Amino acid sequence: MDEIVSLDTFQPFDGMTKMFPHHNFPYFSCDYNLFLTLARYFDKDELPILNNVISIYRFNEQKIQTRGYFKLEVLELKEGDQILEEMGISIRKISPSLDTLQDEIINSISRGHPISIFIDLFYQRGRDFYYNKKHGLHPVFVYGFNLTNGEIYTVDDITEYRQYSLPFSEFKCSCLTSEHVKMPDYFWEYSLVPPGNDENLNLNNNKSAHTTINTFVENMCRYQDEITEGLNNILLLAENYERVITNETITETLSSTIYRKCSEKYRLNTLYKYNLDHTNAKDTLDPLLDQIINDWKTVRFYSNKAIMSQTFTGEIIDKCMGLFTKIYNNEVHFHHQFYLMLEAASLKS
Repeated sequence: MDEIVSLDTFQPFDGMTKMFPHHNFPYFSCDYNLFLTLARYFDKDELPILNNVISIYRFNEQKIQTRGYFKLEVLELKEGDQILEEMGISIRKISPSLDTLQDEIINSISRGHPISIFIDLFYQRGRDFYYNKKHGLHPVFVYGFNLTNGEIYTVDDITEYRQYSLPFSEFKCSCLTSEHVKMPDYFWEYSLVPPGNDENLNLNNNKSAHTTINTFVENMCRYQDEITEGLNNILLLAENYERVITNETITETLSSTIYRKCSEKYRLNTLYKYNLDHTNAKDTLDPLLDQIINDWKTVRFYSNKAIMSQTFTGEIIDKCMGLFTKIYNNEVHFHHQFYLMLEAASLKS
């Protein structure tokens, strides 16, 4: 047997990194980074994955003292497994014993099949928030094994979304813990559905990018009222900002909003390549979206400044209130132009 068994062409999805260098932003969530990495490895179109998400601003006054009081909520239109199956990628889910885990990994990789293994983050070095502090299941890609030195090769987002190597003995400790009661089948193997084996796949393969764009337009229009009404929640956050700035989750809340807006930008810029924009909206939409992202970053900066100094002054609150109003107005302008573009696209189809 070879000393190293590896999927040499397996590379992490890097679209967000290319658009936003020096940031560790996922496309909406670590699950979507995983799907997009699989699409690249199996040479599949990423549009069905990009189009599966609708994002809506939410505010819940009842949660101001805890978490989840404000978010850019992610709605998934289909289950991840279903999207992959429609793209022609099948998933085999099993729960090998720790004694057979190494053999299962080597067998899968030898067949050209990447694996995601759900680990307990309590045992993963480098995760400051979790390591030896907090339990939580998280999918890690495994694409190689070094039999000589007992190392396993993974794709993960510990510090950034990239390739890692670590001792298998250490990795094994994070598998099959008490946390895995929530997900007993912790080992997922991905492979291509053989041609002709799936009627749905054959139908799906006949769909053009044009059809996929139409699906995106239909989905966005179906949620148009909810998305545009959700913009008012930015103003509700502004009204309650003096109360939430003392909540220790404010930085996490704002960071999540920022990377989800960045995800919207990545999707939009990908969709432009498929003849979505018949109104030259890009020249208006891109600067607006950049301004919205930058203003959310500025709110985070001022919020962090207030928290670090424990100075919750009127000046900082006033600055942020002004930024929230600006973000709201830009979002209203953005969505007006965005839906005009989608309307023109649907008329052209």
